[in-house]
Amino acid sequence: MAADADPVAPMAGVYSGGRSGVVALKLYLALIWRCSAPPFSTDKPARAWATLLNLDDPEGKGTRRIKSAMKTLEAANLIAIEENPGYPNIVWLLDEAGTGRDYRLPSTAYTLAKQNGEPKSVLAEDMYFKVPKRLWTRGYIQNLKGPGLVMLLILLAEQAGEGEKVWFSTAEFPKRYNISHKTRAAGTQELIDLGLLRVESQSLAKSGYSNTFDTRRRRKVYELTPRARTAGPEPIVESGSRKKLRRKPTKNNPKAKRLTTP
Repeated sequence: MAADADPVAPMAGVYSGGRSGVVALKLYLALIWRCSAPPFSTDKPARAWATLLNLDDPEGKGTRRIKSAMKTLEAANLIAIEENPGYPNIVWLLDEAGTGRDYRLPSTAYTLAKQNGEPKSVLAEDMYFKVPKRLWTRGYIQNLKGPGLVMLLILLAEQAGEGEKVWFSTAEFPKRYNISHKTRAAGTQELIDLGLLRVESQSLAKSGYSNTFDTRRRRKVYELTPRARTAGPEPIVESGSRKKLRRKPTKNNPKAKRLTTP
């Protein structure tokens, strides 16, 4: 009897839905952002989520797309939906691994597991990374297409520390993330165009070593820019290749500039 195939990670499973999968992925990130405190639930109407994600026609088509995305997330055991007659349904977060278990803050779960002396394999289940708030408030997540969003999440997860450089084995990348080379290339370019990522070619030759017959092997190294970090100085200029962002004075300081989507 053949061995069972490795289970597909929730992100890859949701994203495989194509264009509708992108909405589901963005919606799940928005739900985690919104429901980051007990009881880890929300009753916001579908049109509100459609507006947050900048979907076309939030009162009509956008609402239908959100409801479809909710069903996708429910099928993946990432959320539970409680019907609330006469009012918007209540959405409950579930464990990010798609196990169907109740949601726990990863920081709390990791601390408790460490205090209890759990093995590294258990600690690894509660490892987490942060999605910078500025990616929402400046419209980057709303404007990202599927490949760009997927690559952004992968790079955020792979950083050993915020601002650290990342590199991937060409052979291992598709096995680890179930993402094609085409998606990786398109997502990388999208992040570069939006000023969220820098990529450089790095030599694998030993320092100071030179040989005429050396194959001169190189690898691509990825580094998220300050725009994609949770902290750091505010970028002076913001622009994107997909949709231009305009500056808008803040309420508390009319002279200050903050970027919002048109």
